[in-house]
Amino acid sequence: MGSRDDLWKELEGIYADLDRELAVLRPLCQRSGRCCRFKEFGHQLWTTAVELDYLIEREGLPAPNAATEVCPYLKDGLCGVRDHRMLGCRIYFCDAGYKDAMGPLYEKYHARIKELQRRHGLPYEYGEFLAAVARRAGTSA
Repeated sequence: MGSRDDLWKELEGIYADLDRELAVLRPLCQRSGRCCRFKEFGHQLWTTAVELDYLIEREGLPAPNAATEVCPYLKDGLCGVRDHRMLGCRIYFCDAGYKDAMGPLYEKYHARIKELQRRHGLPYEYGEFLAAVARRAGTSA
């Protein structure tokens, strides 16, 4: 079992590996913020507890947001926590030509994050993002 800093460095390494793989695939990000407006565009964001811990430690808990089904970290129509966002955010692109690669890529990196948690003696927790944030903030989603 390593330190929290070691855990974050390893998680950042996994994210860096994903970034290199995405650089080869070159999915198009339209910077539209659609990925953050979950209900409007028909998707959900799921995350592991370790990724949510990392996000909150680096960026803090979000301010309460009256809009439901919208990422509370959405700022001025764009991701306000881009450098510390979770795997689901890093994988999702509106690019139709990339859709077939998204599932296998997610599974590959999700397995690495799951193994990271195991090696650090952390319980595996996986859940819907908005509900998990609400639990951490002591509110309901």
